[in-house]
Amino acid sequence: MHYMKFSSELKLNTSDQRHFWQQVHQSSFCTHNGIKIAYAMIQHPNNQRAIVISNGRVESYVKYQELIYDLYQQGFSVYALDHRGQGLSDRLTHNPHQGYVEKFTDYTDDFAQFIDQVVRPQLHEELFIIAHSMGCTIASDYLNKYPQTFTAAVFSAPMFAIRLPFAQSVVRWLAQKLDNNRIEAGKVHSTFVLGGTHYQPDSFKRNKLTHSPFRYQHYRNVFEDTTEVQLGSPTNHWLLEAMSAANRCINYAKHSQTPILILQAEKDTIVCNKAQNQTLSTHCHKVVIEGAYHEVFIESDSMRNIALSHTIDFMAQHSTIA
Repeated sequence: MHYMKFSSELKLNTSDQRHFWQQVHQSSFCTHNGIKIAYAMIQHPNNQRAIVISNGRVESYVKYQELIYDLYQQGFSVYALDHRGQGLSDRLTHNPHQGYVEKFTDYTDDFAQFIDQVVRPQLHEELFIIAHSMGCTIASDYLNKYPQTFTAAVFSAPMFAIRLPFAQSVVRWLAQKLDNNRIEAGKVHSTFVLGGTHYQPDSFKRNKLTHSPFRYQHYRNVFEDTTEVQLGSPTNHWLLEAMSAANRCINYAKHSQTPILILQAEKDTIVCNKAQNQTLSTHCHKVVIEGAYHEVFIESDSMRNIALSHTIDFMAQHSTIA
Protein backbone atom coordinates (compact mmCIF):
# COMPACT_ATOMS: atom_id res chain seq x y z
CA MET A 1 0.00 0.00 0.00
CA HIS A 2 1.24 3.49 -0.87
CA TYR A 3 0.78 5.70 2.16
CA MET A 4 -0.66 8.96 0.86
CA LYS A 5 -1.24 12.42 2.22
CA PHE A 6 -4.82 13.49 2.85
CA SER A 7 -6.44 16.36 4.74
CA SER A 8 -5.95 16.54 8.50
CA GLU A 9 -8.44 16.42 11.38
CA LEU A 10 -6.50 19.35 12.87
CA LYS A 11 -7.31 21.49 9.83
CA LEU A 12 -10.99 21.01 9.07
CA ASN A 13 -12.96 23.49 7.00
CA THR A 14 -9.83 25.30 5.74
CA SER A 15 -10.20 28.26 3.37
CA ASP A 16 -9.00 25.91 0.60
CA GLN A 17 -11.78 23.43 1.39
CA ARG A 18 -14.39 26.19 1.64
CA HIS A 19 -13.29 27.64 -1.70
CA PHE A 20 -13.41 24.14 -3.20
CA TRP A 21 -16.95 23.56 -1.91
CA GLN A 22 -18.11 26.73 -3.66
CA GLN A 23 -17.09 25.11 -6.97
CA VAL A 24 -19.21 22.01 -6.23
CA HIS A 25 -22.44 21.98 -8.22
CA GLN A 26 -25.49 21.17 -6.05
CA SER A 27 -28.74 20.24 -7.73
CA SER A 28 -31.55 17.68 -7.79
CA PHE A 29 -33.57 15.49 -10.12
CA CYS A 30 -37.07 14.04 -9.89
CA THR A 31 -37.89 10.33 -9.79
CA HIS A 32 -40.70 8.97 -11.98
CA ASN A 33 -43.09 9.30 -9.01
CA GLY A 34 -42.10 12.89 -8.30
CA ILE A 35 -39.63 12.52 -5.41
CA LYS A 36 -36.83 15.09 -5.42
CA ILE A 37 -33.36 13.57 -5.05
CA ALA A 38 -30.58 16.00 -4.12
CA TYR A 39 -27.03 15.55 -5.36
CA ALA A 40 -23.64 17.23 -5.63
CA MET A 41 -20.97 16.93 -8.33
CA ILE A 42 -17.62 18.37 -9.28
CA GLN A 43 -15.80 17.86 -12.58
CA HIS A 44 -12.05 17.40 -12.49
CA PRO A 45 -10.21 19.09 -15.39
CA ASN A 46 -8.82 15.64 -16.22
CA ASN A 47 -12.21 14.12 -16.92
CA GLN A 48 -11.19 10.46 -17.33
CA ARG A 49 -12.06 8.96 -13.95
CA ALA A 50 -15.01 9.59 -11.65
CA ILE A 51 -16.19 8.33 -8.28
CA VAL A 52 -19.83 8.04 -7.24
CA ILE A 53 -20.54 8.10 -3.48
CA SER A 54 -23.46 6.18 -1.98
CA ASN A 55 -23.82 7.33 1.63
CA GLY A 56 -25.22 5.64 4.72
CA ARG A 57 -28.50 5.97 6.60
CA VAL A 58 -29.16 9.44 8.11
CA GLU A 59 -26.34 10.91 6.02
CA SER A 60 -26.13 13.66 3.43
CA TYR A 61 -23.49 14.62 0.91
CA VAL A 62 -22.86 17.75 3.03
CA LYS A 63 -21.21 15.40 5.54
CA TYR A 64 -18.80 14.24 2.81
CA GLN A 65 -17.20 17.58 1.96
CA GLU A 66 -13.77 16.58 3.24
CA LEU A 67 -13.85 13.20 1.45
CA ILE A 68 -15.02 14.78 -1.83
CA TYR A 69 -12.18 17.32 -1.51
CA ASP A 70 -9.60 14.57 -0.91
CA LEU A 71 -10.84 12.43 -3.82
CA TYR A 72 -10.77 15.44 -6.16
CA GLN A 73 -7.15 16.11 -5.12
CA GLN A 74 -6.39 12.54 -6.27
CA GLY A 75 -7.59 13.40 -9.77
CA PHE A 76 -11.22 12.23 -9.73
CA SER A 77 -14.48 13.90 -10.66
CA VAL A 78 -16.89 13.18 -7.80
CA TYR A 79 -20.66 12.64 -7.59
CA ALA A 80 -22.75 12.11 -4.45
CA LEU A 81 -26.50 11.80 -3.94
CA ASP A 82 -28.77 11.91 -0.91
CA HIS A 83 -30.99 8.84 -0.80
CA ARG A 84 -34.76 9.39 -0.73
CA GLY A 85 -36.17 10.21 2.71
CA GLN A 86 -32.91 11.68 4.05
CA GLY A 87 -30.33 14.43 3.60
CA LEU A 88 -31.54 17.20 1.31
CA SER A 89 -33.79 14.83 -0.66
CA ASP A 90 -37.57 14.72 -0.19
CA ARG A 91 -38.83 13.20 3.05
CA LEU A 92 -41.49 10.53 2.65
CA THR A 93 -43.12 10.70 6.10
CA HIS A 94 -45.26 13.35 7.81
CA ASN A 95 -42.66 13.34 10.57
CA PRO A 96 -39.50 14.36 8.66
CA HIS A 97 -37.29 12.75 11.33
CA GLN A 98 -38.39 9.18 10.56
CA GLY A 99 -36.10 6.99 8.48
CA TYR A 100 -38.44 5.36 5.96
CA VAL A 101 -38.45 3.68 2.58
CA GLU A 102 -41.39 1.82 1.05
CA LYS A 103 -39.25 -0.76 -0.78
CA PHE A 104 -35.49 -0.98 -0.32
CA THR A 105 -35.10 -1.34 -4.10
CA ASP A 106 -36.48 2.23 -4.44
CA TYR A 107 -33.02 3.37 -3.31
CA THR A 108 -31.41 1.30 -6.08
CA ASP A 109 -33.82 2.66 -8.69
CA ASP A 110 -32.99 6.23 -7.67
CA PHE A 111 -29.29 5.41 -7.80
CA ALA A 112 -29.67 3.91 -11.30
CA GLN A 113 -31.53 7.02 -12.47
CA PHE A 114 -28.75 9.21 -11.01
CA ILE A 115 -26.10 7.24 -12.94
CA ASP A 116 -28.05 7.38 -16.20
CA GLN A 117 -29.23 10.99 -15.98
CA VAL A 118 -26.39 12.80 -14.23
CA VAL A 119 -23.19 10.74 -14.32
CA ARG A 120 -23.13 9.01 -17.73
CA PRO A 121 -23.72 12.17 -19.81
CA GLN A 122 -20.33 13.48 -18.55
CA LEU A 123 -18.64 10.74 -20.59
CA HIS A 124 -15.96 9.61 -18.14
CA GLU A 125 -13.80 6.73 -19.32
CA GLU A 126 -14.03 4.98 -15.99
CA LEU A 127 -16.39 4.97 -13.01
CA PHE A 128 -15.75 3.81 -9.44
CA ILE A 129 -18.11 3.62 -6.49
CA ILE A 130 -17.39 4.36 -2.84
CA ALA A 131 -20.19 3.40 -0.47
CA HIS A 132 -20.73 3.47 3.27
CA SER A 133 -22.93 1.25 5.48
CA MET A 134 -26.50 1.28 4.07
CA GLY A 135 -25.02 2.80 0.90
CA CYS A 136 -23.14 -0.49 0.37
CA THR A 137 -26.39 -2.47 0.52
CA ILE A 138 -27.78 -0.19 -2.18
CA ALA A 139 -24.53 -0.43 -4.16
CA SER A 140 -24.50 -4.27 -3.94
CA ASP A 141 -28.03 -4.40 -5.29
CA TYR A 142 -27.02 -2.00 -8.10
CA LEU A 143 -23.86 -3.99 -8.99
CA ASN A 144 -25.96 -7.14 -9.13
CA LYS A 145 -28.39 -5.53 -11.59
CA TYR A 146 -25.81 -3.56 -13.60
CA PRO A 147 -22.48 -5.42 -13.41
CA GLN A 148 -20.88 -3.40 -16.24
CA THR A 149 -21.13 0.13 -14.82
CA PHE A 150 -18.25 0.32 -12.35
CA THR A 151 -14.61 -0.70 -12.71
CA ALA A 152 -14.32 -1.35 -8.95
CA ALA A 153 -16.15 -0.68 -5.67
CA VAL A 154 -14.94 0.26 -2.19
CA PHE A 155 -17.33 -0.50 0.69
CA SER A 156 -16.77 1.16 4.06
CA ALA A 157 -18.38 -0.81 6.93
CA PRO A 158 -21.05 -2.37 4.67
CA MET A 159 -24.48 -3.09 6.11
CA PHE A 160 -24.79 -6.81 5.28
CA ALA A 161 -26.44 -7.32 8.68
CA ILE A 162 -27.39 -4.84 11.39
CA ARG A 163 -26.17 -5.35 14.96
CA LEU A 164 -29.43 -5.97 16.81
CA PRO A 165 -30.33 -6.10 20.52
CA PHE A 166 -32.09 -9.50 20.10
CA ALA A 167 -32.12 -12.37 17.60
CA GLN A 168 -33.13 -11.23 14.11
CA SER A 169 -36.26 -13.43 14.22
CA VAL A 170 -37.45 -11.66 17.40
CA VAL A 171 -36.70 -8.21 16.00
CA ARG A 172 -38.51 -9.06 12.75
CA TRP A 173 -41.56 -10.37 14.62
CA LEU A 174 -41.70 -7.25 16.78
CA ALA A 175 -41.18 -4.87 13.85
CA GLN A 176 -43.97 -6.60 11.91
CA LYS A 177 -46.32 -6.21 14.90
CA LEU A 178 -45.49 -2.50 15.20
CA ASP A 179 -45.26 -1.71 11.48
CA ASN A 180 -48.27 0.46 10.90
CA ASN A 181 -48.33 2.82 7.91
CA ARG A 182 -51.00 4.86 6.20
CA ILE A 183 -50.74 7.49 3.52
CA GLU A 184 -52.34 10.88 3.89
CA ALA A 185 -51.83 13.82 1.52
CA GLY A 186 -49.05 11.98 -0.30
CA LYS A 187 -46.95 11.33 2.81
CA VAL A 188 -46.73 8.35 5.13
CA HIS A 189 -47.71 8.17 8.79
CA SER A 190 -45.28 5.60 10.15
CA THR A 191 -43.94 4.30 13.48
CA PHE A 192 -40.42 4.54 14.90
CA VAL A 193 -38.66 1.32 15.89
CA LEU A 194 -39.01 0.53 19.59
CA GLY A 195 -37.15 3.24 21.52
CA GLY A 196 -36.73 5.31 18.33
CA THR A 197 -36.48 9.10 18.56
CA HIS A 198 -36.10 12.31 16.59
CA TYR A 199 -32.60 13.54 15.70
CA GLN A 200 -30.62 13.48 18.94
CA PRO A 201 -26.86 13.87 18.63
CA ASP A 202 -24.80 11.83 21.11
CA SER A 203 -22.00 13.48 23.02
CA PHE A 204 -18.56 12.65 21.61
CA LYS A 205 -17.91 10.47 24.67
CA ARG A 206 -20.90 8.26 23.91
CA ASN A 207 -20.50 8.15 20.13
CA LYS A 208 -19.66 4.88 18.37
CA LEU A 209 -18.86 6.41 14.99
CA THR A 210 -15.36 7.89 15.28
CA HIS A 211 -12.40 8.37 17.64
CA SER A 212 -11.76 11.87 16.24
CA PRO A 213 -13.29 14.58 18.46
CA PHE A 214 -12.49 17.13 15.72
CA ARG A 215 -14.25 15.34 12.88
CA TYR A 216 -17.15 14.34 15.12
CA GLN A 217 -17.73 17.93 16.23
CA HIS A 218 -17.39 19.18 12.67
CA TYR A 219 -19.99 16.64 11.49
CA ARG A 220 -22.39 17.73 14.25
CA ASN A 221 -21.81 21.42 13.43
CA VAL A 222 -22.67 20.80 9.78
CA PHE A 223 -25.92 19.11 10.86
CA GLU A 224 -26.71 21.96 13.27
CA ASP A 225 -26.12 24.52 10.50
CA THR A 226 -28.20 22.60 7.95
CA THR A 227 -31.14 21.51 10.08
CA GLU A 228 -33.09 20.15 7.10
CA VAL A 229 -30.62 17.21 6.83
CA GLN A 230 -31.34 16.01 10.38
CA LEU A 231 -32.93 12.57 10.64
CA GLY A 232 -33.83 10.43 13.63
CA SER A 233 -34.25 6.68 14.13
CA PRO A 234 -35.60 4.34 11.47
CA THR A 235 -39.21 3.18 11.28
CA ASN A 236 -40.26 -0.44 11.73
CA HIS A 237 -40.96 -0.56 8.01
CA TRP A 238 -37.43 0.61 7.13
CA LEU A 239 -35.98 -1.98 9.50
CA LEU A 240 -37.92 -4.85 7.89
CA GLU A 241 -36.93 -3.73 4.40
CA ALA A 242 -33.29 -3.17 5.41
CA MET A 243 -32.86 -6.56 7.13
CA SER A 244 -34.17 -8.40 4.06
CA ALA A 245 -32.05 -6.32 1.67
CA ALA A 246 -28.89 -6.80 3.77
CA ASN A 247 -29.47 -10.56 3.72
CA ARG A 248 -29.85 -10.64 -0.07
CA CYS A 249 -26.77 -8.49 -0.60
CA ILE A 250 -24.40 -10.95 1.10
CA ASN A 251 -24.84 -13.16 -1.97
CA TYR A 252 -24.74 -10.25 -4.39
CA ALA A 253 -21.39 -9.07 -3.01
CA LYS A 254 -19.97 -12.59 -2.83
CA HIS A 255 -20.75 -13.24 -6.50
CA SER A 256 -20.11 -9.71 -7.75
CA GLN A 257 -18.42 -9.44 -11.13
CA THR A 258 -17.20 -6.00 -10.07
CA PRO A 259 -14.13 -6.15 -7.79
CA ILE A 260 -15.07 -5.04 -4.25
CA LEU A 261 -12.82 -3.95 -1.42
CA ILE A 262 -14.42 -3.97 2.04
CA LEU A 263 -12.93 -1.57 4.59
CA GLN A 264 -13.93 -3.41 7.75
CA ALA A 265 -14.07 -1.25 10.88
CA GLU A 266 -12.57 -3.47 13.57
CA LYS A 267 -14.56 -1.94 16.46
CA ASP A 268 -17.88 -1.59 14.62
CA THR A 269 -20.98 -1.82 16.82
CA ILE A 270 -23.50 -0.66 14.18
CA VAL A 271 -23.21 -3.35 11.52
CA CYS A 272 -22.11 -6.97 11.75
CA ASN A 273 -18.55 -7.79 10.66
CA LYS A 274 -19.32 -11.54 10.58
CA ALA A 275 -21.82 -10.91 7.78
CA GLN A 276 -19.13 -9.00 5.85
CA ASN A 277 -16.80 -12.00 6.18
CA GLN A 278 -19.44 -14.18 4.49
CA THR A 279 -19.08 -12.14 1.27
CA LEU A 280 -15.35 -12.73 0.76
CA SER A 281 -14.52 -14.38 -2.57
CA THR A 282 -12.16 -14.05 -5.54
CA HIS A 283 -13.75 -10.69 -6.40
CA CYS A 284 -14.58 -9.47 -2.90
CA HIS A 285 -11.70 -8.72 -0.53
CA LYS A 286 -11.41 -7.04 2.85
CA VAL A 287 -8.93 -4.93 4.75
CA VAL A 288 -9.44 -4.51 8.49
CA ILE A 289 -9.01 -0.92 9.68
CA GLU A 290 -7.65 -1.69 13.11
CA GLY A 291 -9.24 0.13 16.02
CA ALA A 292 -11.78 1.92 13.80
CA TYR A 293 -15.37 2.61 14.73
CA HIS A 294 -18.16 2.48 12.12
CA GLU A 295 -17.26 5.60 10.12
CA VAL A 296 -13.77 5.13 8.71
CA PHE A 297 -14.01 8.25 6.52
CA ILE A 298 -14.41 10.52 9.57
CA GLU A 299 -12.05 8.53 11.80
CA SER A 300 -8.82 9.87 13.32
CA ASP A 301 -6.14 10.65 10.74
CA SER A 302 -4.09 7.51 11.42
CA MET A 303 -7.04 5.22 10.57
CA ARG A 304 -8.63 7.40 7.89
CA ASN A 305 -5.35 7.76 6.00
CA ILE A 306 -4.90 3.98 5.92
CA ALA A 307 -8.50 3.48 4.72
CA LEU A 308 -8.13 6.14 2.00
CA SER A 309 -4.72 4.85 0.88
CA HIS A 310 -6.23 1.37 0.45
CA THR A 311 -9.15 2.94 -1.43
CA ILE A 312 -6.98 4.85 -3.92
CA ASP A 313 -4.64 1.86 -4.34
CA PHE A 314 -7.50 -0.54 -5.02
CA MET A 315 -8.97 1.74 -7.69
CA ALA A 316 -5.54 2.21 -9.30
CA GLN A 317 -4.97 -1.54 -9.29
CA HIS A 318 -8.19 -2.13 -11.26
CA SER A 319 -7.99 0.93 -13.48
CA THR A 320 -7.75 0.25 -17.21
CA ILE A 321 -6.48 3.75 -17.95
CA ALA A 322 -2.71 3.86 -18.38
